Amino acid sequence: MANDPSRESKSIGRNIFAENQSDFFKNKTDKKSQETPKKSDASPKSIGRNIFSEVPNAQVPPSRPADIGEDLKIIEKTSKDTSSDKSPSVSASAKKSRVNALHITKDNVVFAQTEFDGINYRLTNLQVIPIEPPQITEDNVFKDKKDPDQVIKEQQIDAIDKVFVRAGVAKNDPLIVTSLNGTNVIVKQLYVQNTPVENIEKELPSIVKSPFDVMSRYEYILLNSDGMNHDILAAVSDGSTFFSVQGMLTLTGVECKILDIDKIAIVNLYNESVRPPKGTVSCVIDIGMDFSHIMIIPSGSEELYIRNIDFTYNVFKKTLQRNRDISPAETEEMIRNRNFYDYITSAFEQETTENLNQHFSVKKYVRMQLLRELQKTFQYYAQQNQNKIPSKIYITGKALEMNKFAQFINKNTDIPCENLDVAGFFRGDSSVLDYAKEKESVAYVAIGLALRYE
Repeated sequence: MANDPSRESKSIGRNIFAENQSDFFKNKTDKKSQETPKKSDASPKSIGRNIFSEVPNAQVPPSRPADIGEDLKIIEKTSKDTSSDKSPSVSASAKKSRVNALHITKDNVVFAQTEFDGINYRLTNLQVIPIEPPQITEDNVFKDKKDPDQVIKEQQIDAIDKVFVRAGVAKNDPLIVTSLNGTNVIVKQLYVQNTPVENIEKELPSIVKSPFDVMSRYEYILLNSDGMNHDILAAVSDGSTFFSVQGMLTLTGVECKILDIDKIAIVNLYNESVRPPKGTVSCVIDIGMDFSHIMIIPSGSEELYIRNIDFTYNVFKKTLQRNRDISPAETEEMIRNRNFYDYITSAFEQETTENLNQHFSVKKYVRMQLLRELQKTFQYYAQQNQNKIPSKIYITGKALEMNKFAQFINKNTDIPCENLDVAGFFRGDSSVLDYAKEKESVAYVAIGLALRYE
C-alpha cells in the first residue's frame, strides 16, 4: 500500500504496568501534563500506534508503586472519535528511530528490529528460535522427574540467549518485551467523566474492575480529553502474569524498557498494514497456539473491542487428531491441505471408521467455539455502536496456516475476508522480508511490537 507522509509521529503512551521493584519498568508521571490535549489541539489520538508506551531517548523519571484498588463500577463507554486528522511532526530527514522487540511464548522466542525514518518503516532484523520440549520417554519420566513448566522455562531462557546472539544485539539495547496475553490480560476503552486528568491514574483501580487477584496491575493511556472528560484505553493484568514476565527478564539479563500487550501489538500491525480510511470498522481474527482473540478495530467514533475466544490452534489440532486417530504430523498436514469448511460438514464426521468423533467432535468445536463466538461478538458490537458491523475481516496467527480459513470465514459471515499482510508494507532487505513472510504466523506479534517511533 502507498505510504502516507502525513503521519503523526509522537508517542501517545506511557510505559505499561510500572513496577517499583525493577529498573526495567518506568512510569512517566512527570509528563502527565503533556498527555492532556490543549483546547487548540483537540484532535483525538490514534489508538493504533505507540500504545501504552514509548521508547525513551532521554532520562527516565523514577518509578513508583502501582495502585491497588477497590472493586467499583466501570463507567460508560466512550462515544468520542478516536481517529485523527493530523499534520506531520517528523520529516523524512529526521533521525532514524530503531526499536528492538522480543516476544516470548511456550513455542517460540522471536526478535524483530525496525527502523522508522519519519515516513517509512524498515524491517532490519528478524530471528525466530523454536522451543521444542524433549520427547517424553519411559527413561526421562523416571530419571528427570522435572516439572514440564520448568522444562519450558529453561528452554525459553536458552532461546532468549540464542536469539540475541543471532540478532547481534546486546541485551541492554532499547527493547519492547511481551508475553502478557490471554484471558489474564484485559483491555478496555472507557469514557471517564467529571474527573481531573491528574486523578485518573490514582483512581484507575476504581474505574476498571479487576477479575483477578489483589496484585492486579493497572495502566492506561489517554486517547482524548477536554480536561474533565476523557477517553482512555485501560489495561488490567493478573499479578502472576506480570511477575512471571518480570522474573523471566531478570533471569535472562534483558534490560527491558517497555512492557506491552500482545493484543495491542496486533492493533498496531493492522493499522500500519491496512492504513484504514477514517470511518472504517474492521475485524481481526487472531488464532494463537494457546490464546485467540476477535478484535473489532475502528478508525472512527466507535469503540475498540477485544474478545478472548476458546478456539485455539492447539486444542483444534488435538481435537482433530483424536477424531481421526492419527499422528500429530498427519494432523498438521491435514490442517495445511484440507479445506477448512470440510470440518463442519456431516460427511467429514462420518469418515472415521471407528466412530471416535462422538467423543471428539470437530464440527461441534468449530461451530461453538469459533462461529458462535464470532456471531456473538458482532451482535454485541452492533448493539453498542449504532448497529455497525465490520466491513472487512482479516486473519492472522496460526489461521494463516489453516487451508482456506479466510474463505471459510467469508462463507459463514458474508463479509470479505483475507490474510493480514504482516510484512508487505515494510521497506528493507528482501531476504529479511522474505523470511518475515515465511515466518508470519509466529513472528507477527513481535513485528507488531516493533511498530513504534518516538
